[in-house]
Amino acid sequence: MRVLVTGAAGFVGQNLVPGLAAEHQVLALVRRPPAMPLGAAQIVVRDLTSPDLATNLPDDVDVVVHLAQAYLPFPSHAAEIFAVNALSTQRLADWARSTGVRRFVLASSGSVYEPSTRPLREVDPAKPLSFHPATKLIAEQILAYYEDVMDVIRLRLFAPYGPGQTDRMIPRLISVVGQGRPVGLSRGGQPRINPIHVDDVVGIISQTVDGAGAPVVNLAGPRVVSVAEIAAIIGAAIGRAPVFEENDIDPPGDLIADTARMHEVYRVPSLLDPADGIATMTRALVARA
Repeated sequence: MRVLVTGAAGFVGQNLVPGLAAEHQVLALVRRPPAMPLGAAQIVVRDLTSPDLATNLPDDVDVVVHLAQAYLPFPSHAAEIFAVNALSTQRLADWARSTGVRRFVLASSGSVYEPSTRPLREVDPAKPLSFHPATKLIAEQILAYYEDVMDVIRLRLFAPYGPGQTDRMIPRLISVVGQGRPVGLSRGGQPRINPIHVDDVVGIISQTVDGAGAPVVNLAGPRVVSVAEIAAIIGAAIGRAPVFEENDIDPPGDLIADTARMHEVYRVPSLLDPADGIATMTRALVARA
């Protein structure tokens, strides 16, 4: 099977592509040549903001896995965020339609939901609170119109974490606790999340490529943790108790996924507990520092 993966050198992509390329022919779309090898994948350098991004792509791709997304400051980079997250989705979907791609898999975000005090289900209304998840929701809505010509799978990832991740919630907390700076708590540690380790994300995406899936699926981890609990896990891993301080930020609520559908659709006999995954990630980052 021939699989095209965008964002192949990104956080999820660099963990997914080498293993996927051992089983399939993989075209790895990247913005610039990657610093590390991506297994047996064929590297294709493309700018996803370009109207010509699909020019000269092969016409025998079976599956598209669209991982690419732009995490950039808003509003100064609004145009690039929209171009990568939403507009490139339409361009790729139209190319996929015209070339007979059978399945299009989008890595979306749990942040398309409005935070809630209860676990969020796939049938709950989407109401993103910021520009980035709004563009991911637009990408989902674009793909819905292509469901008559190919399988469309939208995977809503809730706080993925693991090796190679930077500039997101958990690696930021590792830096704060490691430096002995205070961890700000809102309402005792909100938002609460059920983060999913990247290895588990990779396992599910690999099953999706092979045919499993449903139109919309939440991907999240096995346990709900607060900011305070995450900081405590990090502190225990490095032998430094975290320092906490209450702040006056009023968070909108928790972002916790209901994962019943994920367990129905995919083989997930065991998921890495955040106590183990975050501790391992912490020790690895500290060892490299």
